[in-house]
Amino acid sequence: MKKKLTVIVLSTMMALSAIPVGAADGNSGSGPQTDLAAPRFIGEKWIAPQGASLEAKVWAYLNAKKGLLNLTGDAERSIRITDQATDAETGTQHVRLKQYIQGVPVFGTDQTLHFDKEGNVSSYLGSTVADNGQQSLTNVAPKISAEKAVAIANKDMEKRIGKLGAQQREQKAELNFYPVKGQNVLVYITEVNVLEPSPQRETYFIDAATGRIVNQYGMLDHATGTGVGVLGDTKTFTTTQSGTQYVLQDTTRGGGIVTYTAGNAQSLPGTLLRDADNVWTDPAAVDAHAYAGIVYDYFKNNFNRNSLDGNGMAIKSTVHYGSLYNNAFWNGAQIAYGDGDGSTFRAFSGDLDVIGHELTHGITEHSAGLVYQGESGALNESISDVFGNSIQGKNWLIGDDIYTPYTPGDALRSMENPTLFKQPDHYSNLYRGTSDNGGVHINSGIPNKAFYLLAQGGTHSGVSITGIGRNDAAKIIYKALTYYLTSTSNFTAMRQAAISSATDLFGANSAQVNSVKAAYAAVGIGSPPPVQDTQAPAAPANLVSTGKTSSSVTLSWNASTDNVGVTGYDVYRGTVLAASVTGTSATVSGLSPGTAYTFTVKAKDAAGNVSPASSAVTVTTSSSTNPTDTQPPTAPGNLVSTGQTSSSASLSWSASTDNTGVAGYDVYNGSTLAATVTGTSATVSNLQGGTSYTFTVKARDAAGNVSPASNAVTVVTDPGTGAAAWAAYTNYPINALVTYQGKTYRAIQAHTAMPGWEPANVPALWAVVS
Repeated sequence: MKKKLTVIVLSTMMALSAIPVGAADGNSGSGPQTDLAAPRFIGEKWIAPQGASLEAKVWAYLNAKKGLLNLTGDAERSIRITDQATDAETGTQHVRLKQYIQGVPVFGTDQTLHFDKEGNVSSYLGSTVADNGQQSLTNVAPKISAEKAVAIANKDMEKRIGKLGAQQREQKAELNFYPVKGQNVLVYITEVNVLEPSPQRETYFIDAATGRIVNQYGMLDHATGTGVGVLGDTKTFTTTQSGTQYVLQDTTRGGGIVTYTAGNAQSLPGTLLRDADNVWTDPAAVDAHAYAGIVYDYFKNNFNRNSLDGNGMAIKSTVHYGSLYNNAFWNGAQIAYGDGDGSTFRAFSGDLDVIGHELTHGITEHSAGLVYQGESGALNESISDVFGNSIQGKNWLIGDDIYTPYTPGDALRSMENPTLFKQPDHYSNLYRGTSDNGGVHINSGIPNKAFYLLAQGGTHSGVSITGIGRNDAAKIIYKALTYYLTSTSNFTAMRQAAISSATDLFGANSAQVNSVKAAYAAVGIGSPPPVQDTQAPAAPANLVSTGKTSSSVTLSWNASTDNVGVTGYDVYRGTVLAASVTGTSATVSGLSPGTAYTFTVKAKDAAGNVSPASSAVTVTTSSSTNPTDTQPPTAPGNLVSTGQTSSSASLSWSASTDNTGVAGYDVYNGSTLAATVTGTSATVSNLQGGTSYTFTVKARDAAGNVSPASNAVTVVTDPGTGAAAWAAYTNYPINALVTYQGKTYRAIQAHTAMPGWEPANVPALWAVVS
């Protein structure tokens, strides 16, 4: 069916606005709220005094930062440690703090201080207040008692609801300083918690000098409401009882989920929705509220994320925005849903993947902050599609429950086949115009298709992909969004971020990493991975003992062969891994004197394939400690060149012998140490093309005795171009020459190379020379 492209528009306010740390709704109490500033975050690394206790480090840091934190005098006088914990998984330490004045806690001044595994401060987050100098010197003397403060609170509640029933918790009153209008007011904090005559849980702040109620707020009971949604299905969801009514407010999830109505006007957030019997008859409101809870639960249960900002941010929704409004948007603080015109759209809150899409824009804003333009904007849209679609999980369509309700099978977008709705599914068809903010909705089809292929598998543009499942694919994208992507990331950066995320989650040589590379290559982003190696190396042969002491055994063996290449060997003492080496010899230490040990060796390749075990060799260690070893090994024999390139030379030699065992070999370029190895071969790199080099080798034993030099061998490197091999994390200026996979490339942009940016993969950075 031919039709005009229709999109859910993300308000441009998304890219321009931000919620300050700690921002939240005001409470409904009658008094003023605290004047605490938003929590301060200090993120630079601070080197702590070496050898100091954790507590000493805390005070040293706070005293160094007290100008920023409004502290006067020593930090120990006004800050207390309230909790500390060590993360066993990461080795980091975390301390919780609170500010006190004259031994009285200051309400809202909780802080956290974090130490990395080296014991240095990595970050600080929290609030403090200025104590005005004088309060630190003035005795704290409340003029009313704690019992009087409790009575004042109970009397106020009785005026509101009638004679109180039994308190459900023991009533206490705690002294706090409460920041109001630039002053730290001494107050009692107490709670009224009753079931009769109606359930109430109210916190009161009572001025300890005058008995005035400074502030109060309710922690209301929760109820389960029911209602019929836009599609006619009955849902249950959490509401809050307020007196004799119920409101569409769920305070069990993070900072709350609150649903309003704009009443077909265009003001936000509008009016909080209420109902007398908790059976809700507004379908748009039912869906907005219930689906917001489902989205919160998805991110909490799958990624342990507490709401959109990760810190419990309240999720606000407004339904009935505008008149016949065919759109929904996230404006940086909340979502608004139009009712649709009934023909092109039904009410926008009636589709879970739309709500998931819009709320994910909030997560993106609080993580990578992807700029809403060009490729970064298309990633912003795509990631919202990924999670909106994954939360619903019923098909690969976006908006199918609300778009053209009288046209079966219609939708806004398809992740499986973006071209159905006039989106490209390959980078070669990228829209490069200026409309749609540079194609943020149009080009989102490309990464959407990559996600579909990653999850489901298939063949696209000649590239075959093994699907890893929707859940694992979503984990990779979430980690990429929250840890790796930056505000201006493009599609190439998205590919690398996904590879890094998959590596973190599943390992560098995992099938999941391979599928990520293939999925993005299939949509024209990067090259497909090489065919996975599943062939194990041959077993190492001729395992022998070349030396022993009372506590160690030295072994050597012949190199294994492999279809790609051996990357190392594992030496086993019985079934216990005793050593891992890259060469063909090893010394196993920590053994007991006069004891028989049986050894085997296995070879491994880069793909993780492991060979069968070698034949076993049994060695009995010496019965007593030998005298001090002063005998050097014999000189290595038969040093020869086994190959060279324009930038390297490969050498091999015959093994030396020693009275206790050879520990390794040093390769010299003239008089300069060029390489140190444990085996009998080495490759010396970073040489110049067309240049003569003379090499010798010396053996050494565990006691540090060094053999005479081997025979010398002279190698002339190939003429080549003088270019070194391409390497990640290297700074390349314009016109720099490198070699990669047998070809020479010239840099056409100055850049720092990253993994995945190999010259063959990024023609925007490299041009083939030869």
